[in-house]
Amino acid sequence: MTAEQSDSVNARRNRWHQSTLSNLLDGCSWQYFLTYILDLPQGLKPYALVGSAFHSSVELHENNRMSDPTSITTIEDMEAEGLQFLKDNLTEAIEDSLLVELTTNMNSAIYNWYNNIRPVVLNWKPVAIEPEFTIPLVDQAKPIGGYIDAIYQDDTGRYFIVDWKTAKNFDRWRDADGHRHQAAMYSVALVLSEDFPEITEMPEMVYMVVRTQKSVRSNFEPFKIVKVQPTIEDVKLLGDRIRLAEYTVANEHYTQKTDWALCSKKWCPFYEGCQITKTLSGTPDLVRSRMLQQLTMEQLESQSEGHGETQYPISETKLTTTEEV
Repeated sequence: MTAEQSDSVNARRNRWHQSTLSNLLDGCSWQYFLTYILDLPQGLKPYALVGSAFHSSVELHENNRMSDPTSITTIEDMEAEGLQFLKDNLTEAIEDSLLVELTTNMNSAIYNWYNNIRPVVLNWKPVAIEPEFTIPLVDQAKPIGGYIDAIYQDDTGRYFIVDWKTAKNFDRWRDADGHRHQAAMYSVALVLSEDFPEITEMPEMVYMVVRTQKSVRSNFEPFKIVKVQPTIEDVKLLGDRIRLAEYTVANEHYTQKTDWALCSKKWCPFYEGCQITKTLSGTPDLVRSRMLQQLTMEQLESQSEGHGETQYPISETKLTTTEEV
């Protein structure tokens, strides 16, 4: 679970991550097809870098604390780390105004974390920062995988997961609705992982969400904490989602979802060709023929080999249950 981070697109093609499952089953499965099946170039996604840069700055803070509990990482250190991340990952030239906007949003998130979340986190013992996991959950299906932002232990000895999030507002974060799938995936991964034998029960997931803006308004909420305790029923639903995802890919049931919140030029790298020029519209077979020079039919067939309308029983786990997922 502690392997070095691999290329995100390639890694997510070979294992089910929460974001790929959500993209395929809840969002635009057509975008999933273009990204993970055809492997089309995605180009620059500057707005997505804000959250990644924020994560990098928090990771710096917590890694420093793990290596030396007496160390002090300042907010200026975190802002410098985040800015360097932005510059390193902005592979194309952008307007100065956009760089200012991205930096302002990132620094606002760091500010809100440092002044509101950090005092809470300092009371916890960091167990692992950004551990990677690849765990077989459903037989004859790709494993689940990804990175857990942080694992902590409180003064009672309880282990729990923390996931850092950035948000423009808290419309999606008023309660735990819509966030149980990720919590179940990360929690069951820890129980099944050989790297953490001391964790034998599904830990709680704590989402710590910070705003990407600051304000002096009295009713302004700079952060939100949402807790989810996954259950075995959540794991069963996760298994069902993996089966549905495998079936969808094997049978190429890809459709556009233009009413999806991320169907916009700001968030979708294929929006121009899909919604404006229509060069990426059509059935998977039609689009595949246009992109044949980028991915051969043999590669596509090998990706689908072994997948069909199979019942995928749950792998043996350390979970205390006799039910299949």
